[in-house]
Amino acid sequence: MPTAATPAVPSTSPVGRLLAAACLLLTGLGAVLATALLPASGEGDDVAAVDRFAAHAGRVDAGLAAEILILLLGAATAIAALLAFPRARRLASVAGWLGIISGSAWIGLVSTDNVRAAAAETDHAAGAALMHHMSGSAQFQAFVLFSLVGGLVSMVCLGIALWRSRAVPRWAAALFVAYEPVNFAGGGSGVVGTIANALLLVGFAVCAGTILRGGLPALAISASPIADPAIPTASATPTPAR
Repeated sequence: MPTAATPAVPSTSPVGRLLAAACLLLTGLGAVLATALLPASGEGDDVAAVDRFAAHAGRVDAGLAAEILILLLGAATAIAALLAFPRARRLASVAGWLGIISGSAWIGLVSTDNVRAAAAETDHAAGAALMHHMSGSAQFQAFVLFSLVGGLVSMVCLGIALWRSRAVPRWAAALFVAYEPVNFAGGGSGVVGTIANALLLVGFAVCAGTILRGGLPALAISASPIADPAIPTASATPTPAR
């Protein structure tokens, strides 16, 4: 009896693997460098924060350049979530979508460092006043909320999904769960903030290595005609002729 041939599931292309791995590594590296290079903004006194930026102009320029890479955080989180998707679909989906949303909020947060850098080259008091009004706006507070809450839930879900799916070693999955609490403890800056981002870099590096070796299983599943209910499959039993 003739049977329908099972189509081979295509694997992720070498170029796709390289791009995904590069996104993960660049995101983690950018976070570490930006936190290590940019002066801590501190709390309360905006003038003092601008003064610190003015006193470390060279470091600030390098830190702002590295900070651009943090804008890849949403894509990097979604890529890491794809590794866990075949065996932990709900958690991976939450991690991926919230990662994209919270990562997008970094566009607004990164802008504050650019304002401080610009103020450091002009009137410090006027720049500090601008920072105060900017950070107090409802739009900026929304950016902070999406980044903090969305980022926390996203990273915890990502770590649990990777842990359950065993897509990466469990110690690497635990790094994502620990990342946000450690980052909060350091206020996102200073030595503790740099350590937190180093945890993120190591976790992303492990995911990148896994992708380079085996590709992205979620993409391979979605590319298979068997996985798509909208694509009809050939019947195993031939239709009798009339």
